[in-house]
Amino acid sequence: LANEANTLEELAKTIEDFDGLAVKTHASQMVFADGNPKAEIMVIGEAPGGDEDRMGKPFVGKAGQLLDRMFEAIGLKRDAEDIKNAIYISNILNWRPPGNRTPTPQEIEISLPFIEKHIDLIAPKIIVLMGSVPGKALLNKNEGITKIRGKWHTYQSVTEGLKTKNKDIQAIASFHPAYLLRQPLKKKESWHDLRAIRELYDGKNS
Repeated sequence: LANEANTLEELAKTIEDFDGLAVKTHASQMVFADGNPKAEIMVIGEAPGGDEDRMGKPFVGKAGQLLDRMFEAIGLKRDAEDIKNAIYISNILNWRPPGNRTPTPQEIEISLPFIEKHIDLIAPKIIVLMGSVPGKALLNKNEGITKIRGKWHTYQSVTEGLKTKNKDIQAIASFHPAYLLRQPLKKKESWHDLRAIRELYDGKNS
């Protein structure tokens, strides 16, 4: 199904119509993406929360407000029209899990072809993975976020049989803003990650 989607609109409809995720029945609506689809930096979280489920956009609650401030600190905004200053945001899972629980390994496995096709259609230069769930899933790692964050990886699709055309996409994992709200002392490490993102992005555009 993911292979058959050739545009963002087709992918969104495919996800909306897909009935292979039971979590869909508990959510109010599908949360696809937000930001500039021409952006060269794509930010990926794990799943929508309550605010996102109500509004139909990713990262719009308190964690989302912190995420906006974090990226604005390095000159990037989700609503920027200039692609050099823009970000595009989505999640591994497009439906809110009941009680905001962490997506199960099975839900992640089922959702991976869709988010990887999403990445392929956006064709970013850089992917920023917010938290352990997207970090482990899209980097194909078993370690937690404290082990994998702050390091650059070359992104490669892990879904067998998925047709992708993009190569040399650099990916980095960092702490989820919801975690930073609980552990504000970790913001220093996140700032290090953000500066690394800015530095690599500037290097790619120089």
